[in-house]
Amino acid sequence: MNAPTENPKRLLYLTLSAERVLKNSIHSYILDELKKEFEITILCYGDKYQKQEENITYISGNFVNWIKAIKHLNNISLIYANDYFLGGLIGAYLKKKHKISLFIRVGSPWVYEINSPIAIAKTIAVKIIRPFVLKRADLVIYNSQAVVQRNIPHNFEVIYNGVDTNLFKPMKIKPISQKLNLIYVGNLNVEKGLNYLLDAVKDISNQIHLSIVGDGSLLPSLQQKYPFAQFHGRIPREDLPKLINQHDVLVLPTFVESFPNVLLEAMACGKPVIATNVFGIPEMVQNNINGFLVPAKNSSEIKTAVEKFMQQPELVYQLGKNDRKIVEEKFKKEQQIQKIYNVIINLYEKKR
Repeated sequence: MNAPTENPKRLLYLTLSAERVLKNSIHSYILDELKKEFEITILCYGDKYQKQEENITYISGNFVNWIKAIKHLNNISLIYANDYFLGGLIGAYLKKKHKISLFIRVGSPWVYEINSPIAIAKTIAVKIIRPFVLKRADLVIYNSQAVVQRNIPHNFEVIYNGVDTNLFKPMKIKPISQKLNLIYVGNLNVEKGLNYLLDAVKDISNQIHLSIVGDGSLLPSLQQKYPFAQFHGRIPREDLPKLINQHDVLVLPTFVESFPNVLLEAMACGKPVIATNVFGIPEMVQNNINGFLVPAKNSSEIKTAVEKFMQQPELVYQLGKNDRKIVEEKFKKEQQIQKIYNVIINLYEKKR
């Protein structure tokens, strides 16, 4: 008599936006590893994301489409939600219904600095939903200790983001100017605090070069108010390592940031950073070791940090060398992906 065949392992991945989350992110790298062990179904809300991949099925659309799809999902072995909002709610429901494990990865503090009605409504919703979902998860992975403190320390581990050190690496390349070259990379919205950086350097703009990389609602007004800065707009990801290497220092003046990948990318390129002392940033930037930490919303402190590099240009090399070493020791992509993969597999094996 033939032995009964074992049911295939099936993983359900829940995300608000596959286009935004899965493109060149740690999530996509993790799924690349998991698809070797699981048949994966990805439910992505809103965007019409379609991609042909072996062992991965995409289902996108609105909430009604999700409900229809969920009714036809059978024999799911494990649920992986990349947020504790909509994905977490549905994951908690399916866990109870099918008695399967729920794994959540949280990479955002979900804090809003803008006092708009929408932001206030989101904050209230998060405060209600967050404890309900996180207490029902079998395991929560946070990407910084700071995010743990903003949430509920229940069945959790901290595994930092990782960076591709083969893509982001020091390059011998002609600098973008002969001045001190500063670069900002990110969205151009209020919470990124870009105006504090621009105000910090406007009086010394003839002594530095400032590149702004990214797009957003503030772009037109910033271009008009700060004509000395070079606005590159959004650029292809594959061009970013070269552009970072053409600069001396990356500056991130954000108010709200969990564990920003752009800092890891600059560090991997051997570039020192000036960044605000908020959330998970002090877990990656050590003051006077691989960069400078400054208070949020403080142009004066940003200017002081910039002037240190102007007065002591050797710091660019010294701190940048430390940056690359720190990344290689703690934040390589392969190391972090393996850690997350291991905890997911262990969770599955434990609940079999």
